[in-house]
Amino acid sequence: MDALDTVLETVRLRGSLFCRSELGAPWGMAIPAAGGASFHVLRRGRCWLSMDALEAPIPLEVGDVVLLPRGDPHALSDHPSTPAPPIQELLRCHLPATGGPLRCGGGGPAATLICGVLHFAGASVHPLLSVLPPLVVVRGEGGRARAWMDSTLDLLAEETTARRPGRQQLINRLCEALFVQVLRAHLTAQDTPTPSWFAALRDPRLGLALARIHEKPDHAWTVHALAACAGMSRSTFATRFRALVGETPLQYMTRWRMQVAASLLAETDLTLLEVAERAGYGSEASFGRVFRRLTGEAPASHRRRVRGHHAPPGSGTGRGR
Repeated sequence: MDALDTVLETVRLRGSLFCRSELGAPWGMAIPAAGGASFHVLRRGRCWLSMDALEAPIPLEVGDVVLLPRGDPHALSDHPSTPAPPIQELLRCHLPATGGPLRCGGGGPAATLICGVLHFAGASVHPLLSVLPPLVVVRGEGGRARAWMDSTLDLLAEETTARRPGRQQLINRLCEALFVQVLRAHLTAQDTPTPSWFAALRDPRLGLALARIHEKPDHAWTVHALAACAGMSRSTFATRFRALVGETPLQYMTRWRMQVAASLLAETDLTLLEVAERAGYGSEASFGRVFRRLTGEAPASHRRRVRGHHAPPGSGTGRGR
């Protein structure tokens, strides 16, 4: 298992919202800031995407997939000059009450979009989402999505219009697969900026150290031990790690431990002491202080919030077994 595998193990969807749109020019839609990662798949036609992070709108062709990891506000339209009303207004006026795609616009050239928002458990502290650029674009090939992504998109397109049992769970799984595919395409792209966390994953030596941190967050790692894993001197390792990752090895390890803890709090009934131990802390109190400092909330509060209900008996403290 490589470093990216271990990172992706803690990326868990806790819900997805979708809309399939059949649009005729002129059309436009403004998407507000989302509480997750927004994505769009262009299945037919052409369109333009506009957002504050771009100097100018960018064109999208059939097969293109775009991901906005932090859900920044943006707009899609058949042409940059076409007005883009809020998506909520379009959904209210044009989405069939019985389900089905959103149909709006004029009688011009048609476009088909699949749009969605992915909500991630513990996303506020996940290093992966924090280092992605505001916009990731994976271009199609020959008027279709890349071959290795096309089957996922075909299934996703079918499920957005189907009403079969288990539909939402399957959509969640397909979106996890789509997210991994988009991420992998971005990671391996030649134009990915090198001074980044991704560059550290690709570095043969630093990648080994990152993999060890990810695989054993409960281990009492030191900078010297991590440098030995990378086959480097302590000083060289520390300098190169900070240059590529943007923080010290111990700072990164602390953030990763909190991500592991956030996932355990959301997905298991382990007591807080058990979560603390799996995150490399010997006491519930010391773990709680660090978790609150990095996430802004206590571990028990985080568990209640992401689950949407009270934690099961025995999961709130280290004594309740």
